Amino acid sequence: MRKAFHPVLNMEYTMRTCFGSATVSRFLVLSALALALLIQPAGAVILLGSGDPASNTSPPTGALADSGWQYQGYWGSFLGTPIAPQYFIAARHVGGSVGQTFTFQSVAYTTTAYWDDPYTDFRVWKINGVFPTYAPLYSLYDEAGKTLVVIGRGTQRGAQVATSILQTNACTNIVNLRTLGITKKDAQKEFPTATFVGNIMTYVSAAVTTNSVPKGWKAGAYDGVMRWGQSQVASTSKYIVGKFDKNGGTNQAYLSSGDSSGAVFVQDNGVWKLAGINYGVDGPFGTTAADSFYGAIYDESALYMGGTLVPNDGIVKPACFFATRISNRVAWIQSVIGQ
Repeated sequence: MRKAFHPVLNMEYTMRTCFGSATVSRFLVLSALALALLIQPAGAVILLGSGDPASNTSPPTGALADSGWQYQGYWGSFLGTPIAPQYFIAARHVGGSVGQTFTFQSVAYTTTAYWDDPYTDFRVWKINGVFPTYAPLYSLYDEAGKTLVVIGRGTQRGAQVATSILQTNACTNIVNLRTLGITKKDAQKEFPTATFVGNIMTYVSAAVTTNSVPKGWKAGAYDGVMRWGQSQVASTSKYIVGKFDKNGGTNQAYLSSGDSSGAVFVQDNGVWKLAGINYGVDGPFGTTAADSFYGAIYDESALYMGGTLVPNDGIVKPACFFATRISNRVAWIQSVIGQ
């Protein structure tokens, strides 16, 4: 896998294979720098089933009760997750400084030190007090296929994205020449591709129409609100990968600028554990080669991604989001919080 990093735009470029189709992808790192130099501000997780800014802004209940919402704290404009009595984890690319305040369950804690993972986007912070509770870490390597809960502070859902697709509609016409009041000879001149059986003429006509096909939504307006959603772990490597599945249900979620450093949780024997920290998303997209936007796209087909047209081959290609994977780095995390 070839990668290159563009430090000015804070973007990571990669070739990926996602859900059986090879596509050119660009990760947007969902940080303040990306916000400043690109196009989208912070807000909340984008949901498939609702564009209401108030949706999923309180803790989930039922089967999703205690699925991670209770472990989220405010780290500037982003989120962080306590993982030990005096430590929380965040995305390194969202920044921060020693002496900055981390607010957890309405209590402000001052940071006193931090450690950067040399191999990933993790940054572990130490605070000057003791957290009343903290998230357990997911240490297994079986995340793929599991339901995940993701939490963030990205954007609201914006304007719908649709593509215009040309479609040829064919129609078989069977006509009695007597009804038309013309001879077979005249009909053969008028309809040279037709076939004739006695007085019955059969010909195929075709009409080209332009259809508008919905593909998802652009990232919308800022609100700074914490929101949760669901997805399924599509694959794992350095990252936990989720997809914006059109058939994933009303809580199906996607990320946008500002969601960085929020958390992904999956279950281990009925207990929700921290499995990832939000990192980036596919994009940018466009309805033309010159167009460029980020958003929650449930089918990339016939859109441009990074200026390259995604084939409209009948295969649905949902956009993916990426969270840095906890299980790969548990040993390093434990070495830090054990100090």
